[in-house]
Amino acid sequence: MNLKRKTSSTRLPLAITLIVASFVSAFFIATFSNRGADYWVINLPISPGHQITSTDVSLAHMNLDASAQFYLSYETDPIGMVATRIINPGEILGIGDVTSEINAMSTSAVPISVRSVDFAAGLFVGEFIDIYWVLDTQSGDSSLDPILILGGVTLLSVDDGGNNFGSDIGLSVAVEETQVLRLLSATTLGRLVVIRSHV
Repeated sequence: MNLKRKTSSTRLPLAITLIVASFVSAFFIATFSNRGADYWVINLPISPGHQITSTDVSLAHMNLDASAQFYLSYETDPIGMVATRIINPGEILGIGDVTSEINAMSTSAVPISVRSVDFAAGLFVGEFIDIYWVLDTQSGDSSLDPILILGGVTLLSVDDGGNNFGSDIGLSVAVEETQVLRLLSATTLGRLVVIRSHV
């Protein structure tokens, strides 16, 4: 009989200890899971010179530990800043990825159309490209060397519309605002050839 009471009395402190331990562990799990902060994440592909808008970014809660110092948290509003590099969707916005400098390069998305045979195979969105102007000459006319219109611009989109070989491809490229007129003027005569940039 005494043995039974002794067993019961030793189980009670053990049960209380286990209950307290479960509460403490739940508290620590909840505490550590809520650590971190809200950081800006990119929603859409962004090219250098693009001015960040509210649709380009969103906040996501994450724990970056020691690397947190390299990224923009909710405390810094990137809206209106200018991107300094190509940033892909899902990337966390780094402190060096944007600038608020007034003289930062500003770009425009410019649509152009090129023949499918003048568009280098294997080019993908986000890649740097060079755009050359070529004037087709008639027989007997003196030929002109191709002219590099723009070099190292970002390819934003490609739309071949499922067309067959020999038809036009619609492109959208990120062009510095001061160079937009130069590119559009080149489309009025001759043709444009797009190749992979080597810069």
